[in-house]
Amino acid sequence: MALGPRVRADVVYVWSNDGTLQKFPTNGAPLLVANNLSGGNGPVGLACDNVGNVYAGVPSGSQIWRFSPNGNNSLMGPMVDSVSGLAFDQAGNLFATIPNYGEVAELNYVLGYGYILNGQSPNYVSASSAVLAFDNAGNFYTASGSANKVEKFSASFADLGAFATSLNQPWGLAFDNAGNLFVSNSGTNGTLRNTIVKFTTNGVRSTFATSTSGLSQPQGLAFDSAGNLYVVNAGNGTVEKFKPDGTSSVFASGLNAPAAIAIYPGLNVWSASAIKLNHATYLPSGNFQFNLVENSGLSFSVLATTNISTAMTNWTTVGITTEVAPGQYQFNDPQATNSLQRFYRIVAPQ
Repeated sequence: MALGPRVRADVVYVWSNDGTLQKFPTNGAPLLVANNLSGGNGPVGLACDNVGNVYAGVPSGSQIWRFSPNGNNSLMGPMVDSVSGLAFDQAGNLFATIPNYGEVAELNYVLGYGYILNGQSPNYVSASSAVLAFDNAGNFYTASGSANKVEKFSASFADLGAFATSLNQPWGLAFDNAGNLFVSNSGTNGTLRNTIVKFTTNGVRSTFATSTSGLSQPQGLAFDSAGNLYVVNAGNGTVEKFKPDGTSSVFASGLNAPAAIAIYPGLNVWSASAIKLNHATYLPSGNFQFNLVENSGLSFSVLATTNISTAMTNWTTVGITTEVAPGQYQFNDPQATNSLQRFYRIVAPQ
């Protein structure tokens, strides 16, 4: 069954110091997603996957929570000590910073257990690193507020050295589509205070924005699908939006020391290619079971009929798929034993 791409508005998620996680659709009113997240000894890390789920790493509880677009939430696995920054690489793998141990770790999804450490040897970075971001080549970058630098690492965790130094309490990291790295300097005194600086792919630095553009202790950064940069200001409780030319406007205000931001770009919710059904089999119970592969984080309805020429409105909904692993879906039909033949349709989420 071929599925066409669905277009939805960008969604902006902001975590604030009062423990609230808020959702700001760019075409609608803000919504409260959660009100009991606590930053504790560091920022709540936020990251969106490719289907619109937002993940929050909560240091004080050493927890990772997932919030789906429809508002459901779930705790993703066992405690990860002091988990802070979160980011997905290009392949959809989730990485986390663990400041208490000075590590950046790749997390591994285990069915029935959620996200856990991948079991590899620890990969150490600066102990004060609380955030990270990936470039298009798979390298990741961490910001060290105490050392005032940005460190670069390869996809295999090799330390490639300092990418940028002499910063002022760098906090937020975000790449634009051209591969330029933007860094927020959250320091309120000294050189580069209340600024966002831009680094080209070869490390050339320029100042992108200052306090004259509304910056006040800028922290988390994120880009939307149109190339606009959003920054949360812990100092004045606002979210500032910068167009690519540097002009700014207030996107949201009245927040309580916002520190982290993530944006789901709202482009293709699922792929335009045909869904692939596989492993169709009869179980010992007589039930009919099949699997399918698609983007993770979705839920598909399954319709059935005994006559393939039946009008779509007369097909019967027989259940929904279960995601048994990221992007791996399964459906078990106990009613198949009642029919000599049975046809199925997979209906994508609305």
